[in-house]
Amino acid sequence: MSDATGLPLLKRIMAQTHADARSLYAPERLRFALELAQNGKSASDFLPTLRSRLETITGSHNFTLEPLFEDQSGAENLFFVFAPDGLDRTLPDEMLFAIAHDLRRELDLVSCEPDTGAQVFSDPDPDPPTTTEGAVLDATCWVHGTPPEPKDWALAKTNVPAAWALAPGKGEGIIVAQPDTGIAEHQELAQTHFDFTRSLNLIEGGKQPTDPLTSAMSNPGHGTGTASVLASAGSGTISGSAPGATIVPIRCINDVKIFNAIPVARAVDHAVSVGAHVITMSLGGLWSSPLRAAIRRAIAADVIVLSAAGNCVGLVVWPARYPEMIAVGGTDVDDRKWKGSSTGSSVDFSAPAQHVWKAVRSDTVSQTNAIAPGQGTSFATALCAGIAALWLERHGRSAVIAKARTRGVSVQALFAAAVRQTAHRPAGFPSGLGAGVIDAEALVALPLPQIGTSQIETASPDAADPSGGLSDALGALFGPGAPDPAFDWAAHGAELSALLVADIRAGRGREDAATEARAFRQSSSALTEAAASSRDSRIAHLVLRGRPAAPSIMIRSSVSPERLGRLLSGFGAAAQPGLAPEAAASVSPEQGRTALDGPGRARALRSLERRLESSADAAGETLIEESDRALAELHTHGTGAKLNEINAIRLEALVSLTERPAIPVVTRQTPDGDTVQTVDVNDPEFGRFAGMAAIALPALEQGALASVGRIDGDGIHLGTGWVVGPGLVMTNRHVLEEFAAPLPRLDDPESWQIYRDTWINFSPQAVDLKQNFKITGVAFAGAQQIRTYPVSFAKLDLALLTVATNNDAGGALPAPVAIAANAPSQAQSLFALGYPAPPHYIPRDEDGQMRQDVIERLRTIFGLQYRRKYFSPGSMMAQPHQWVFDHDATTLGGNSGSLVGTLSDEVAAVGLHFAGDWLRANHAHDLIAVLAARPGLVGLLP
Repeated sequence: MSDATGLPLLKRIMAQTHADARSLYAPERLRFALELAQNGKSASDFLPTLRSRLETITGSHNFTLEPLFEDQSGAENLFFVFAPDGLDRTLPDEMLFAIAHDLRRELDLVSCEPDTGAQVFSDPDPDPPTTTEGAVLDATCWVHGTPPEPKDWALAKTNVPAAWALAPGKGEGIIVAQPDTGIAEHQELAQTHFDFTRSLNLIEGGKQPTDPLTSAMSNPGHGTGTASVLASAGSGTISGSAPGATIVPIRCINDVKIFNAIPVARAVDHAVSVGAHVITMSLGGLWSSPLRAAIRRAIAADVIVLSAAGNCVGLVVWPARYPEMIAVGGTDVDDRKWKGSSTGSSVDFSAPAQHVWKAVRSDTVSQTNAIAPGQGTSFATALCAGIAALWLERHGRSAVIAKARTRGVSVQALFAAAVRQTAHRPAGFPSGLGAGVIDAEALVALPLPQIGTSQIETASPDAADPSGGLSDALGALFGPGAPDPAFDWAAHGAELSALLVADIRAGRGREDAATEARAFRQSSSALTEAAASSRDSRIAHLVLRGRPAAPSIMIRSSVSPERLGRLLSGFGAAAQPGLAPEAAASVSPEQGRTALDGPGRARALRSLERRLESSADAAGETLIEESDRALAELHTHGTGAKLNEINAIRLEALVSLTERPAIPVVTRQTPDGDTVQTVDVNDPEFGRFAGMAAIALPALEQGALASVGRIDGDGIHLGTGWVVGPGLVMTNRHVLEEFAAPLPRLDDPESWQIYRDTWINFSPQAVDLKQNFKITGVAFAGAQQIRTYPVSFAKLDLALLTVATNNDAGGALPAPVAIAANAPSQAQSLFALGYPAPPHYIPRDEDGQMRQDVIERLRTIFGLQYRRKYFSPGSMMAQPHQWVFDHDATTLGGNSGSLVGTLSDEVAAVGLHFAGDWLRANHAHDLIAVLAARPGLVGLLP
């Protein structure tokens, strides 16, 4: 890393701060939680000294500092929130944790944690965008089908109507706090008992917790939906489990998929301070010291606290994973596991989570009476929170507290024990979902004295666990280990959980310990040092690993006739050497079927055989034989062929080698003794593009091939860039965001702070120091933050970097690539030139399971090499947006920022590649359209 990490980086960015009118808990604000040992002092005693020390070490007084909790008297430790004024959270996690570790050291803190905006928990979407790993998870954990009827089936399944007969107030007198996105107007909530005098809005400030229902939220109306499952009073079509309870909404998150622990901890503390009896949290994320402290304080105050086990992630997330918490899993109408529910020993019990009817309000103009079946442990948790209210009403809260005191346990443990004792556990109930499905009738009917001692012991938390469930989570990934009693969980727990969740979301499980399944996420130097010296090998295994090395593949759910038709057309086109690339789409599946006769199959397999020439073992021969049999099946049966998923993917990739190849860029000596970069136009994988590539080769050798380079930050391959003017390199803004932070905000920043030592190298394998040039600054960047999921065509994913024109090795920056005079046209032949890299994520099938077998087989077959320069011919496909066109040149992760040039009329730049999927359309900015829409760019370019 560069020397601008930790406190030096914090000082640099705080030098650019200004007044901040936003709430301290605004979602995007840069913010840290500081934990101090109490030492007999109050928060007010510490505050002046702490502020003075922060001013000294940051060199600035432009920050907000205040106690996190309203009343910290009697607390074991004290918590404060520190937030530089006017700064968004624009730094990557490892930089945030590096700053936190430096603050901890300089201020003698017990812990210091940043809010990272972690993307962990999600309520699945039936039709999510398909461009990202997170979206794939959403899709694979959604269960399609007809929702059960009647609409109160989930209440019936948990015997709530029968419980109402025993608790006729239906939760009356019980206060349930709901930290969530807030509440929007809805007919289902018209008669619900809300107490807005106790509410709080931590995002915008004030008491009114109104959900803004903005399009920027991935799940607007989430709090409205969960509140309806909890306490809809029957004024519409559905009813909640406790329609008589009083609900206190607390708006502390703007998006359930983006988790910030500090405002959630503040929300829990506020709920306790206003007298909540139950707290329900349909959210989840990373391990957090302040959040655990808030939960412990709530439990000590006789509050029942429930949290969702997690969705679409495969791991029980925090806060549900804390030993003190009640974690709720998800089931379906038949008491089986809901497909997306997290499972494990941390789950206490479960409730319906599949097709649970809820209120829907997604924007400010939509109707206010819509309902729909939802999926997620969010709704299971809300339903159970209502049942907790029925239980408290039935027995009387004072009697419950008295009984808990008598038994020497918390109300939390007493309630959990009662649910475990009465839960419905049918034969074959899945493991990892706790004691069974909650049974409201049996629960409220159980006399308090009859709650079993063994159940209480089972439900009592291991409060002495300093890891807060992290050690158990490491065991879920790596198997049993020897915990290190000296490891400082307070210092490193939050960052460890971030790495752990990244691995889990990448598809890694105990059966797969290979580094190839490692999600690329750097750790801070402090955690790296701690892991290297830890006696717990699981921690070292998690932290001290590198980047994955596997191809990017999207696993399709079925081998449909339409898919086979596309595959046949591809083989048909590949069999016609004289066919113009733009005419390939006209080849019919039947033509492809005919082309796969004996000689045709041999021709199709040649590229595979060439790649396996260096391996004469039986495995290679078997792969060729299996592929040949699959081709014969296609030839015999056409679109009716019976191919398994593995063979379908093999053949699709085999077509891509000849139809849309990736040809390595190499060097050659000219007759004059000069070295130039080139491609082998005689490579048979060029297929139909060979002639055009040969014609364009002199122009390519004189310009584009040498002018495209690999961008590395701190030795990490971040993307591709190319020279577009004197001392100027073009790339994507999302590549820029990997090594520089926009200041003071994400959108429309005033400046950029480079925080990695970043270079661009133009040699084919990016190793020649003479072709290595320092990136020095940012001349231009698209105005809006780029989130690659989902892709937004309206955002300009483009940046111009300033770069040294000479280097210490005597090299001079390559010549600029000219931008074409005319925009590309439909079906025009193009090329993408860049440095493909291994993907960050492993693909999953429709059941959400990692397909490591597919990864290993494809690597063996095709021997893909990464992080070197490739020339990939293809065609323009469509223009879905004013300044975006699609192309089908082969790209992988790492191609971000690649030059897209023309192979007809002239060799010139027409596009900037910015997104794409394996075997799907790739997206590039149309540079002609961009220059027309952003006239200010014209003056920067030659």
